[in-house]
Amino acid sequence: MNNMKNSVKNVLHMESITMQFGGVVAVNGLTLDVNEHEIVALIGPNGAGKTTAFNCVTGIYQPTFGSVSFNGEVILADTPQGKMRRLYEGDVSPTDLTPVRKTPDQITKLGIARTFQNIRLFKDLSVLDNVKAGLHNHYRYSTTAGIFRFPNYFKVEKQMDERAMELLKVFGLDEECDYKASNLPYGKQRKLEIARALATEPKLLLLDEPAAGMNPNETAELMDTIRFVRDNFDMTILLIEHDMKLVSGICEELTVLNFGQVLCQGETGAVLHNPEVVKAYLGE
Repeated sequence: MNNMKNSVKNVLHMESITMQFGGVVAVNGLTLDVNEHEIVALIGPNGAGKTTAFNCVTGIYQPTFGSVSFNGEVILADTPQGKMRRLYEGDVSPTDLTPVRKTPDQITKLGIARTFQNIRLFKDLSVLDNVKAGLHNHYRYSTTAGIFRFPNYFKVEKQMDERAMELLKVFGLDEECDYKASNLPYGKQRKLEIARALATEPKLLLLDEPAAGMNPNETAELMDTIRFVRDNFDMTILLIEHDMKLVSGICEELTVLNFGQVLCQGETGAVLHNPEVVKAYLGE
């Protein structure tokens, strides 16, 4: 049993993440681990710093202090100002002052994908083309081939169509492949956003409030979808969510943020029954 526990692979490690905007500290000292094949949730009220934490993982923000590692590689660490402050405080040596910042597209290529709290589809494109947009890191042809319609263009486009349709079938969207994305019902737009994220072939999927705006039936279906993605796409999932039924139903571990700081971390059942968590977030 101990050998199995020791063999667990860490996928995401956030070490002492602090994100400041001027004098406002949005996230303060967040340390979080997500291991392979886990479904882990980051919960807390609006303004607690959850989406800011996501933005620190995906490269939208560079953390003021702290580091983010993916599969053992540091991908983001300390702004220049943060490095200088740590040097002044004696936390780093003068030879370790180069900030680490991979760009969002580099992070996507490494294997991290995300969805957003507010759906961000290409609403004037078809359902099929939305998924194909996520495939372009893996299926390529030259600009010349695209302009002059060389044979390689048709070959690659066919491969992309086939792969996109495979993903749409997983989510029951294949029959609506020619619909404009904006014409899909809300729940199906959520599914399409997940399908597009999966098209980038990630190993870590970040879901920002995937159940927002869904009715109970859609939420139950979403829970099945998230489990399916984890089990059938060899996926590790970190999500932000306010729906406690979804969180308690599918997540193994929880981290609770309160005003940017960790209030509680641990196994889902224990965290949800923690008196401080109940008092702060569940209103009981």
